[in-house]
Amino acid sequence: MIAKMKARGFRCSFCGRAKGEVANIMAGTPQHAPGAPKRTTAQIAFICNECVRHYYQMVTGTEISSSAVVVSK
Repeated sequence: MIAKMKARGFRCSFCGRAKGEVANIMAGTPQHAPGAPKRTTAQIAFICNECVRHYYQMVTGTEISSSAVVVSK
């Protein structure tokens, strides 16, 4: 499944932009309760830096520049 996703390319689950169209794309970490079935990669959501910026601005009412990118290691 992951090989198919890599071949097809990752897209933001919210806006549909491809990995090459944005600076960063993050995958949601699946959380599951003990005893619950594990999620497959098809159920993992991806979000791009542009959607994170957009929703942050909506929630906080604070403008942030699109060049303000924080990269964690």
